[in-house]
Amino acid sequence: MTVCRCALFSRREDVTPAQFASHWLGVHGQLAAKLPGLGTYRQNHIRERLYEAPDSPVQAIDGIAQLSFSSIAAMEVSDASPEYAACKLDIPRFQGEITILVTEADELQPGHVAPAKLMWVSTRRADVPCAGLRERWLASHRDAARELPGARRFVQNFVVDRAHPVAAGVPSGDPSGAQAVSELWFDDAASARAALQSPAGRQLIFEDPMLASLGVYLMQEVTIV
Repeated sequence: MTVCRCALFSRREDVTPAQFASHWLGVHGQLAAKLPGLGTYRQNHIRERLYEAPDSPVQAIDGIAQLSFSSIAAMEVSDASPEYAACKLDIPRFQGEITILVTEADELQPGHVAPAKLMWVSTRRADVPCAGLRERWLASHRDAARELPGARRFVQNFVVDRAHPVAAGVPSGDPSGAQAVSELWFDDAASARAALQSPAGRQLIFEDPMLASLGVYLMQEVTIV
């Protein structure tokens, strides 16, 4: 199955949000697009912070990158390339701290990629067994997004590997705190906010008996590759 190298990172403290977004899109994005074996590459720029847990085990998030590869082995080949070395040299120029999660996607509601996107990062609740979590969650949430008003597509990304940190001269976050990264697309920001506040949205994102949300964001998704 295709895997995604999902990078959660903060901006460098002396870099403004505008400088951060500009460098990520115009400079770093062009470097990462050259990685050998890369399938797709999406940048998720935060438009609005809708919720952030005060005791989150994950560092501050200012952006989420998603780079797909055909396998972990293919990703590791890319990691050893000169192109990836160039990416690592550029990271300290705009990023503060970075956590790398390798995920696999389950598309629970097929559909089109719409202009507005909700993303949230979740951790496993303390009283929930780790073994078989992905299978149990998928079985009980298969139709969860179908009850959300205006939802166009829903993809759940469970973490399958935490052993590929990036050594690029910036602090590495602790990947053990995150269990899943979720994606929901809507036609516009108002629809996304309304769905978040609906009973079905609160049940899915804030009252899930298996996963607890660490951060919920309204994103501007930019497809680089």
